[in-house]
Amino acid sequence: MENNGQACEAGFRLKFVGKMTYESYWEQEDRVIDTMRRHKSLEIDLGEVSEIDLCGLHLVGLLHRVGVIVASSPVIEQAARRLLVSHNSAALGHQARRDTGSHRRADEATLR
Repeated sequence: MENNGQACEAGFRLKFVGKMTYESYWEQEDRVIDTMRRHKSLEIDLGEVSEIDLCGLHLVGLLHRVGVIVASSPVIEQAARRLLVSHNSAALGHQARRDTGSHRRADEATLR
């Protein structure tokens, strides 16, 4: 992981290069917090992120709240899509189980 930055028109550009994984999460989070303390406005460049896991996606979510993401990598886009599909599938499964349960109750009431 390499994370460096430079001054820009909007304030400060923070650039992430390489991995955004659990192995480097705390170090990256500390750097983000330190940068936030020194600069009022952040641009976040994620264009050169080569690997990401759930911890990295969590950090991207935090970064989205504290600055403007100006570049993203295909790795991040793919991981975000997978997470969204997984979340939607889980929600649909939960709804289907709930619907099935209500039909069972209605059927049981009809049988009585």
